[in-house]
Amino acid sequence: FFVRWSSSSVHCMARKRSARMMGVPNSEQPVHHDGPDDVLAAAKKKERVKARWSLLREALIGSQSSAAAKSKHSMNSFAGFQVLDRTVIQDTDEFRVAKCHNEDEGQDGEASWDFVQNSYTCKQGGNIQFVTREVKQHPQQSQQQCTPQSSMKSRVEALLSHRNHGVDNTGNVRVWDAEATLAGFLLSVLLSEEFDNESETDQVSSNIAKVSDLRSRIKTALFANEDSICANVGQETCNVLELGAGQAGLAGLAVASATASLDNMKLLQLVLTDGHPKCVENNRACSKLMPERKDVSIDSQLLLWDSSAKGAEECQRIIKECRKKPSLDHSLDEGLFHICLASDCVHFQEFHDSLFSTIARTLTVGGVALLCQPKRGSSLANFMTLIDAVNKASTSNGPLFHVEMIEDFYPKVSKMHRSLESTNAASTSYNPDWHRPLLLVMTKLRSFDEDVDGELAQKVVKTYITK
Repeated sequence: FFVRWSSSSVHCMARKRSARMMGVPNSEQPVHHDGPDDVLAAAKKKERVKARWSLLREALIGSQSSAAAKSKHSMNSFAGFQVLDRTVIQDTDEFRVAKCHNEDEGQDGEASWDFVQNSYTCKQGGNIQFVTREVKQHPQQSQQQCTPQSSMKSRVEALLSHRNHGVDNTGNVRVWDAEATLAGFLLSVLLSEEFDNESETDQVSSNIAKVSDLRSRIKTALFANEDSICANVGQETCNVLELGAGQAGLAGLAVASATASLDNMKLLQLVLTDGHPKCVENNRACSKLMPERKDVSIDSQLLLWDSSAKGAEECQRIIKECRKKPSLDHSLDEGLFHICLASDCVHFQEFHDSLFSTIARTLTVGGVALLCQPKRGSSLANFMTLIDAVNKASTSNGPLFHVEMIEDFYPKVSKMHRSLESTNAASTSYNPDWHRPLLLVMTKLRSFDEDVDGELAQKVVKTYITK
């Protein structure tokens, strides 16, 4: 679970290992050796497999073998793009402890948590800060290891999280870099940060136009219309949903912090969701650390992505809860949210149809979903294939989503990516496939049809996960 394995992935590895022990041919093993390159490739694969089995062993028994020997085989080996300045606050303010203490935390109590100051400063000098409560990280340990105090029971529970809770445990392990990158991008937009396109992005004009248009749309969704402000009419509301928010909901809380700090922004209704109950509980703690404001409402809800009728009911429950707020408009469309945020959520391909349907059910027509994540093999490409298949099949109603993939959406990330790629690959732990965040933008064009769009999405996912 620490390297983003589902329980099914562990079982698959076990079956392959058993097959090798019984002499059954494995299609992934080289069947011939044409030369030195084949021998080297086979040796590297053997090293990867050994290191990953070592990671799994550590997760189960809590041993602490050499981190250096296996760090390059873990997704956590790269420190990230550090778009946000994130600093652990050393003091133990009674106010924070009182607000965030959870009686059900167990033996570790509040000692297992860090308070992290998240800060973003734009080039023109504007600054946004907010505090989150996160699982304490131990520098002397590799990030994929659990704490020494963890019992065998808790480690096994984490490994079987998908079976017990219907979702993996990765959101409880750490804050992933794609989440911080998306949070920083949103803050750069809301602070109206200006970049030197030629020197910092080095991109073609079409990409610059895409980013400029997206930034304008985000600001339109979140900032109040000047005409309505001058006319002194009722203030508008922007509804923002974060899916798979993990333990800290950085992207959503970044928007809430900006709303509380900047002038002329719409009322904000923010809903942080995750499928794991521990993440939901910690998101509630993080939201309590935000300054109380009448123009910002933050809620944390349990939401499992599910393409079935049960999943549709859960999405309706979230929408109905939000509509109880007197400041919200009653839209005729089944969706309610103007912006949907998700970070590193397309990794597990067996849940693609459920994620797709959840976005389509909750997003209002004209609303935009921002998904920030690395490619991670074929996972991102297959998710885009799913969207494309649904769009092309809807001949009578038209496409459901307008889709754009933006690789260079934030200058610091693009510049650092090019620098890392130019260095010797053997001397760095950076792997663009694992680590470089890309921005997938989905704009909803029409209402979602459960019987047509939903069923087709399920069929498409079955075709590529069974290959």
